[in-house]
Amino acid sequence: MSKEKVIGKSVSSIIVNLYSQLDYSSGKAKLAKLRSSIGKSDLVETYPFLFEMIPEELLGHSAILSDEEKAIIWSLQLYALLQQGRSDLVQSKLEAGQNFGSSLSMFRSGGDSGSVDRRFNAMILAETEEEFQMHLRYMFRLYKSKIKSGTVDFAKLAMDIYRFIHWEDGKERIRLTWSREYYRVNSKGEENND
Repeated sequence: MSKEKVIGKSVSSIIVNLYSQLDYSSGKAKLAKLRSSIGKSDLVETYPFLFEMIPEELLGHSAILSDEEKAIIWSLQLYALLQQGRSDLVQSKLEAGQNFGSSLSMFRSGGDSGSVDRRFNAMILAETEEEFQMHLRYMFRLYKSKIKSGTVDFAKLAMDIYRFIHWEDGKERIRLTWSREYYRVNSKGEENND
């Protein structure tokens, strides 16, 4: 199994585990710690429960987080952000070929999508990991505020984050695949608003 698939399966499994604890104060505390760690380099409060859930083959060995760990942690932080205040599970499974751009395409239905398009373009044109993470976080906050019952395929998102930060041509692949889905026009000439 490819490393990307192991990352995706791990994220799905961890989310099921975290969601099953949502009714307990300890589960809510874990999500709160994940949310509060967004954008910070010090994740010491999340390490105990994250590193026990991440498969050993994905754990790094150096003094900095590995690309695998970053992909998993970033997607779990975004899951915690979207799950906040909701009792229904915000994790979903997209069809083959769909990605986070598909989820964001809902923004393009009706009205003025110009400002969202600019933010989407800033995200996919990010050159550094930090810039990408910042724009991704902003898009999630916007998504949460506008699409009240929205769901995301966090397993696929983690795989894409890994590709973006790890693969040599990852940025270009994510730019292309997310843009295709975000700007897609269906066969009737309508924008993809599923």
